[in-house]
Amino acid sequence: MKVGRMAVVRTTPARRGPWRSARDQYELVREFLRDARRYVRHSIPRGGPDRFDTLDGMYLDAATTRLYHRIEKGMTHPAPRRPFGDSVASRVSRAIASPGAAGEHQGFFVEHARRALDALDRWNADGEMTDDIAPLGSALPANPLDPATLAAFLESRHSVRSYDPDLPVDRAVIEEAVRLAGTAPSVCNRQAARAYYFDDRADIARVLSVHEGSAGFGKLLPGLFVVTYDLRAFEAARERNQGWIDGGLFAMTLLLALHGLGLGAIPLNWSRRNEASDLLREKAAIPEHENIVMLVGVGHPAPGHRVARSARRPLSQVLRIGMPPA
Repeated sequence: MKVGRMAVVRTTPARRGPWRSARDQYELVREFLRDARRYVRHSIPRGGPDRFDTLDGMYLDAATTRLYHRIEKGMTHPAPRRPFGDSVASRVSRAIASPGAAGEHQGFFVEHARRALDALDRWNADGEMTDDIAPLGSALPANPLDPATLAAFLESRHSVRSYDPDLPVDRAVIEEAVRLAGTAPSVCNRQAARAYYFDDRADIARVLSVHEGSAGFGKLLPGLFVVTYDLRAFEAARERNQGWIDGGLFAMTLLLALHGLGLGAIPLNWSRRNEASDLLREKAAIPEHENIVMLVGVGHPAPGHRVARSARRPLSQVLRIGMPPA
């Protein structure tokens, strides 16, 4: 009997393995298809930049920003052509004259598009370079931190899981951290990342009820971010993954900003299925057209808190310079 039972135990994984594999493949394909449908439903319609009369809201904002940013980038080349940008200028002009540009919340991109057009006109007419559109690099600090200070700052950032629950976080500090996170690069300066912040205990508990991996410390979090990106800022198949890149850059800059402002923070992984993301959108009042990148817990570290060692791989495993030997 003992041998028989052992034989059953040995053969069970072999019989269940293929079924698990088929199920996993089915679930993976299902999630990919749901992701694809969301992208098709919410991204900029095909041909959007040339159909300004059909666009409004973030669609028009992103499509126009992508164009006028080409003027800004053109003026940073070592030797900008003169004249240049006639085609782009024509399309930007059409965009800001379209019906959708008159919306209540469209002032930001319309103002900056007009300033880019004005700078381009002055450059093409008399060669005047506008500092507003292309500021001199020498006006910025070239190396504000010496190597030792820079290394100390970056190497001292760790994920904090122990917070002082009775010490609230000043919202002015949160606002400054998000402002600084907004300096993160994004494709064509479209800035699709969004940050939702919660510091009410009930709100934090409601959001974290959908999260996995924060049960041991989540109740002590004084503050919580949900970082997302707006699907309406992207277009065509080639940009299907760009939101994750831009959202990740924003999130990392947010973590460094919080660290530099004296707060502890922890990025909370959001590797979940679409059902969980839908539930989080519902609980946190996040629009359907935004994808969830991650959560970030934040607060003042508790006295004597500890952090995980988190050993780093040696440089030889991370960096390769040049082509490998033939």
